[in-house]
Amino acid sequence: MWRVALTVAIALLAGCSGLFSAGSTADGGDPVTPAPVPTSSPDATVTVPTSNGTVDVGRLLDRHQQALSTRSFHRHVEQAGPQNTLDVWVDREREVQRVRRRFGPISDDVILANGTVYTNVRDDPDTPYATTPATPNTSLVTSTAGSNLLRQLLSNTEYRQVDSVQWNGRPVAVLAATETVETPIGENESEIGRSRLYVDRQGVIRYVEHTERRPDRPDIDTTMTVTTDIERVPIPWWLAESDPYSSGSM
Repeated sequence: MWRVALTVAIALLAGCSGLFSAGSTADGGDPVTPAPVPTSSPDATVTVPTSNGTVDVGRLLDRHQQALSTRSFHRHVEQAGPQNTLDVWVDREREVQRVRRRFGPISDDVILANGTVYTNVRDDPDTPYATTPATPNTSLVTSTAGSNLLRQLLSNTEYRQVDSVQWNGRPVAVLAATETVETPIGENESEIGRSRLYVDRQGVIRYVEHTERRPDRPDIDTTMTVTTDIERVPIPWWLAESDPYSSGSM
């Protein structure tokens, strides 16, 4: 039987393509997240923290983390195509979390609810999931808000605010990479292709697209979308009989 793992290996999608054991679920696939198509509007005015004329990335990530610390949300990350994805759902009100990682047909799925960690089991047809007691500090990822991933992607890049627009009905600031901060890797350096962020007035980084060419390591092609104030965490088929939202479970 696949052994339950509560490690942070689920958390960092960028640069990791084989973190989990083989298997698949019948939970259904997610549609590919389309790139945002902003519409200019004079009413869309959003400011972001800056320092010396460029975006203060550290403060930007702190605001993003803080803005999501009390809100329910769904974070969806794709790397090099929709079959390499990470989904994180957080229901603050009912204290339910779910983390699902997919790489092609390989999938891992973990849910935290009712003081228990439920992990999908695929190598035993008679046992759909395994359980482990949770502790007050149990978390399924290092950063549910994705701050660690964003710090990896953005740390060597300078950004400037290039626009304030309406996107999906809300004002957002559009941040674009200026130039890569020179951080030699041996004799080679990474080159940013396209890197843009869409940040709302509350500080939530709603959308990220980041491409990076790295001569001596795999290239990066990553997008991240954050949807806030979700009503509930979707419960997969393998936990349907113990649905934490069902009557009497919570």
